[in-house]
Amino acid sequence: MASDKIKVAVRVRPFNRREKDLGTECVVEMSQCQTILQHPSEPDKIERKSPKSFAFDHCFYSLDPSLPEFASQEKVFDALGRDILENAFQGYNACIFAYGQTGSGKSYTMMGSQDNKGIIPRLCDTLFDLIAKQQSPELSYKVEVSYMEIYNEKVHDLLDPKANKQSLKVREHNVLGPYVDGLSQLAVTSFQVSSS
Repeated sequence: MASDKIKVAVRVRPFNRREKDLGTECVVEMSQCQTILQHPSEPDKIERKSPKSFAFDHCFYSLDPSLPEFASQEKVFDALGRDILENAFQGYNACIFAYGQTGSGKSYTMMGSQDNKGIIPRLCDTLFDLIAKQQSPELSYKVEVSYMEIYNEKVHDLLDPKANKQSLKVREHNVLGPYVDGLSQLAVTSFQVSSS
């Protein structure tokens, strides 16, 4: 059953090398769907300011893999990616919008690494596995893909390297709604990357 609800998820990424070298203190705690921000301790102050608490649909704590609440790439995909795939197979549109400052972990969450895939590769693998299982002479699937980046309020087509320098315009169709003018839409049959 498709839901028109927007889900908001936050993720605490692991410290990078620089943060570890500086002995950075983690000021974020997560408890189920609550994210609690503590004020950093200040050596000259005895009393710490009271924490701020925020509620989200999902809170993923990925700072330390040894902790029981650690959220792996698989756990993030199971919570967010599977619903998108189910809705797509029911004919609904879906979107994942990754937002955050540079270095906050968006690319790792969405793409992952070679040995620890993120949401997009897991989504694609699962999509084409399901298509292979369900396709028959009476039922066929057509998959088209677009891939864009919005950076500094400019939209770039990530599937067209020649157009990457050019910023695309967001327009509104009176029936279909908002769209990105000139964004490439390519038919694909697998998640395998071609060598060309």
